[in-house]
Amino acid sequence: MLAACDPIKGDGRGEKPEEPNSYGELIGTFYIENRNMHLQLLDITDLYQQVCYIQWAVPVNHTRFDSLPEPLKEIVKGFAFSFPTQVYRMQWKGETVYHMICPLWDDYQCVFRPSGENVQFKTLQDYNQFLQEVRDVNCVLIIDTQVVKSAEGAPNLLVGTWQTDWEHLHHDDIDEQVTLYDKLPFTLTEVCHFEADGTGYLRSVKTFKDGKREVALDPFTYWLTDYRTNGSGSSAYHSYYYLCRFAAGDTIEFSARSRDGFTQTFDRSFTFVTYPWYKKRSDPFSGGKGNQKYGNPGKDKQSPIVGRWTGTGLSAAYIFGINRYTWVFRSDGTGYQLLGRQFVQSFAYTVEGNGDAPLLTLYKYDTGFMSEDGFCKEGDWTFSFVPQPTPQGKTMKAKIYDGGNRLELEGYATHAADLSLIPTVFQRVNP
Repeated sequence: MLAACDPIKGDGRGEKPEEPNSYGELIGTFYIENRNMHLQLLDITDLYQQVCYIQWAVPVNHTRFDSLPEPLKEIVKGFAFSFPTQVYRMQWKGETVYHMICPLWDDYQCVFRPSGENVQFKTLQDYNQFLQEVRDVNCVLIIDTQVVKSAEGAPNLLVGTWQTDWEHLHHDDIDEQVTLYDKLPFTLTEVCHFEADGTGYLRSVKTFKDGKREVALDPFTYWLTDYRTNGSGSSAYHSYYYLCRFAAGDTIEFSARSRDGFTQTFDRSFTFVTYPWYKKRSDPFSGGKGNQKYGNPGKDKQSPIVGRWTGTGLSAAYIFGINRYTWVFRSDGTGYQLLGRQFVQSFAYTVEGNGDAPLLTLYKYDTGFMSEDGFCKEGDWTFSFVPQPTPQGKTMKAKIYDGGNRLELEGYATHAADLSLIPTVFQRVNP
């Protein structure tokens, strides 16, 4: 999209990259007043011929939203405004009923007659009996819910210099100093600088324990794609999505969320533990020069995992819709993961074995951390910080085949309608 050797000049916001191709049929766009946002409801039923209902594979017999019984339309929208929703039609005791499946609602509360009357089950045993008695179950509608992003008229509070490292973390409105992955032979510090004219750079500094440094410098142009502010007092926050078009070729949408109005820190997400970005007066590594990293590293004769890999998941159970994943493994032992073009996490990684079945350990950063990452323990609806935490990496098996052009990763698979697992196959992207 941008020649890697050309410098970035001026305000790039006038030539914002187009939105990626969407899928599904638009049901409508609706303003949700209490959440101060617009939501799009998309009919994605045509992606499927068979899906999973509760635990059984059932056929898809598509009914367009406008063809639903009139009393059900507002009910279905109410569910979909909360979360993506599936609508199933079935026969029960000689009548037609509809069952809405939405992850934010208990399934036993979501059975309706065409009149809009809610079928009440006095006990879970009664509901389980209902599931045994239904016949001719069909999925008639699958709705995906998307927030309509807008940064129109937004102030740009990102302008300035921000730094994150593997030393300073944030939890419970407290800053502590805990080295991330202390067993690795290096730490990573990143500096992100935003100019008001839509240009900036990301500087990555890898510091080894012997003091040696490796620096990478990635210029970019950027655009604000979404801005929201909500809450009051200690719960108030400002939130951005912003799109970076890197000079090395990648285009990534990042999030940035702050509870102090971007005066001191921002996080990628509001999770229990983060290593935030702290605002700086200047870039402490301003003299460091280096190669660009945010592009396609290509093949590496020394390591078959190195490269840019993309894969698509289309689950027919639990979570519906097309998920497009990208993994980038660089030869310097770092990389990043995307969902669509949205940033998921950066990571360092190590490899055990160098054949077609290596064992990878990922050390994620610039993302949120929870109890499984070694920072906190869970109580009854609560989290508490673990004193002297020892964060660990995550190990997964990999499988590389087809001449080094296909990759499978342990834990990345989709469910078929019969709940069998289908591995997600990532294909190498040639430079």
